Amino acid sequence: MPYLENPQYTDSSQLDRRRDLERKLRKDTEDLELLEESLAKTNVLTNKIESMLSSFDYRLGRLETSILPIHRSTQKLTKLYDHIDGSLAQVQTVIDYFDIGTKEEAFLARGPQEPDLAPFLKSVESLKEALIYLQRTKYKASERATNTLKYTLTKALGQLNNLFRKWLTAASVPLDTLNRDVTADIPFIPADQFTNLSTLSLELQTSSVGDLSFPPVYLKVYEEVRSAYLLKSLAPFAAAAKEQEQKGLQGKTAYVKGSSALVGYTRWLLKLLKAERGLTGKLLPKANGLTSFQATITPAVDAFVQLGESMCARVKKNVSKREYGDVFMLIDVVEGLLDGIREYEGTIAFAGAKGSEINDLAANCKAVVIQVFAQFYEYIKNDTGKGAAISVDGTVHELTSTTLNTLRRLVEYNDVIDRIIADGANPMGATTFATIATDILTSLSISLDAKAKTYKKPTLGAIFLLNNFSYVLKHVRSSGLADVVGALEISRLEKSALKGRQGYRDSWTPVIEAVSDKGITAFTPGAAKPTLTNSQRTSIKDQFKNFNTEFEETTRAQRAYSVPDPDLRATLVKDIKAIICPFYKQFYEKHIELDFSKNQEKYVKYTPKTLEAAIEHFFEPDA
Repeated sequence: MPYLENPQYTDSSQLDRRRDLERKLRKDTEDLELLEESLAKTNVLTNKIESMLSSFDYRLGRLETSILPIHRSTQKLTKLYDHIDGSLAQVQTVIDYFDIGTKEEAFLARGPQEPDLAPFLKSVESLKEALIYLQRTKYKASERATNTLKYTLTKALGQLNNLFRKWLTAASVPLDTLNRDVTADIPFIPADQFTNLSTLSLELQTSSVGDLSFPPVYLKVYEEVRSAYLLKSLAPFAAAAKEQEQKGLQGKTAYVKGSSALVGYTRWLLKLLKAERGLTGKLLPKANGLTSFQATITPAVDAFVQLGESMCARVKKNVSKREYGDVFMLIDVVEGLLDGIREYEGTIAFAGAKGSEINDLAANCKAVVIQVFAQFYEYIKNDTGKGAAISVDGTVHELTSTTLNTLRRLVEYNDVIDRIIADGANPMGATTFATIATDILTSLSISLDAKAKTYKKPTLGAIFLLNNFSYVLKHVRSSGLADVVGALEISRLEKSALKGRQGYRDSWTPVIEAVSDKGITAFTPGAAKPTLTNSQRTSIKDQFKNFNTEFEETTRAQRAYSVPDPDLRATLVKDIKAIICPFYKQFYEKHIELDFSKNQEKYVKYTPKTLEAAIEHFFEPDA
């Protein structure tokens, strides 16, 4: 490398490098000297500061020694000031409490301003607070202020009670229950009215302030207002039930199922009781809810139970006179009570003693129904006809019509009667309505048989049985009672009716015997007439004569008999024709062409056709 090997170039570069290093060394030396100089100055300043701090610390210590007693005195003065300030505030509070009764009296005298109760209630709370404070502190000078507070507070709470009555009365609009569907919801108190009532109720729940006791007047107000609401809402049904009570003693119109005012009365009463229970729970304190609810419903329940008991007493009285029209209404009411008690079981239990009275009424009504069945059964069983009046024409007896009219109407109440029997002992020993109906029909049959035997004429007794048992069968079949008592009982009744029918048929035996064959040779048309002996002529004349006599006597005797049922009357006429006409026609045709008399019209009063025509008019009312 010729360039590196150049000695001249090599010496010059080293010289420059050396010069640079020397310059840097000189500069670093200068910096070091400057730093040492600054360090020396810093040390001097540090020493001066340390000297100053030592002096300050010494002076501060002396200052603290001087200031500490002053600081402690200042703290004591501050505490003393605070105590004085607190005392002044307390004195001002007491003064304010002393004056609050007088200050608020004028405002409270104006009464609560509707609908914003907040200012009035705030003023009342201030009075309560002041009274409690003054009674707790027991200042000797506070007696007058305390009395003023008590007077003003009592007056204010009285105004709130009056307002509670006013608002509750306005919210308790009686329902027109008589024209309202019982299945519809009962209108509740509007939300704004209910909120105001709740606010008042909450305010009035305070029963005492200090040693001042306030009776819960608002509870009595609630009971009075809501009791009146219940009574007025139920008044239409109460009036209707009372009117029916009066008509029940005189009226003869048959009762229509569901038409009793007591049925609707029961449903509305229980529905309103349930609604009232809900309102009491929302508006009154829980501790008072039960007592207030029971007090509220007492007048309404008492009025209802009184009417129910009156109805039971009337039914018992009428049944003793053998009047059974009101029994159906009683059973209808029992059904309503049983259904209502089951549906509103919780409400009735919550009603306490008044709920028990409703249950007792239902039990009494059931007992009367069972008693009615027992008395009715005994009445039929013991009415055997001995010494009793019976019809002279053999028509349907009053016992029969009463029994069947009662039983066929009871079919409508089959289910509820079964429930009544299941709920209580039955003196008849029956377990269902079917067994009751069967027992009654059996007793009726026995009584009718006994009555038939009291007739001196067996034919009239037979007509009596036929009339009565035909009436029984007709009404049993048409009313649905046949399905209740069953085929076996129907068969027994049919046999009894057939017995009467056969007894009546037997009454025509003498008439038939009058034209029975006496051995006279029959005349054959176209053949020569046989010559009759005197005894044969006499026999034929006697037979015609006897027939006329027997037929007319029997007809005359039966003219007084009555068969009011047109179907039965037609059946009997058909029977008479079937019994007599064939025998008479045969006898007539056998002898009419014979010369048994020169004066045949004297003996032959009837042709087969005129005989049938005469029979057609049997048992007609105007015959």
